[in-house]
Amino acid sequence: MVILSASEFREMENDRMIDGIQGLTQGLNSQSSRGFGHETAGNTVETSLNNNEYIGYLLINNRVAASGFSRLDGTNGTMYIHSISVSAEFRGQGLCKKLTGEFIKKFGNHILYLTVRTEPGRENISGIKCYEKSGFIMLSEVYRDHYDGKNNAMIRLPNNKKKKNNKRTTKRKPRKK
Repeated sequence: MVILSASEFREMENDRMIDGIQGLTQGLNSQSSRGFGHETAGNTVETSLNNNEYIGYLLINNRVAASGFSRLDGTNGTMYIHSISVSAEFRGQGLCKKLTGEFIKKFGNHILYLTVRTEPGRENISGIKCYEKSGFIMLSEVYRDHYDGKNNAMIRLPNNKKKKNNKRTTKRKPRKK
């Protein structure tokens, strides 16, 4: 699991080329596009590099299994995470949570937000569950109409850690001296 800045990613790609190893740009573009149901690869990596974004990915057997992108949003210290996707053959293995967890580790001191598809009948239920397990809260009144339907915002505050369930309901008796 790796999250690299645009400059770190460019340097890594150059090193891979020098070493005669295929770059990851094409694989990331293809995986990200397929993860969202597109048949042809987009230019997500190039767009992210041009916008000085961060690129996160996980390789399994030298294949891109999961990817996600993020950027600092203006000067207010919020971090927008977008285009998190897991390849179909690797779904159900907790990779969304691992990748989201890496973004939280790296940028957890920022307010983190993302959008997730909530269009009735087309909800991204597994994504919603992943983000909720990672401490994100759904903002039901904050949404945008997107090419794939309604998308709601989810937010994670810097101190918004996963809640632990304390089952203690009775008070302890004070000790006798």
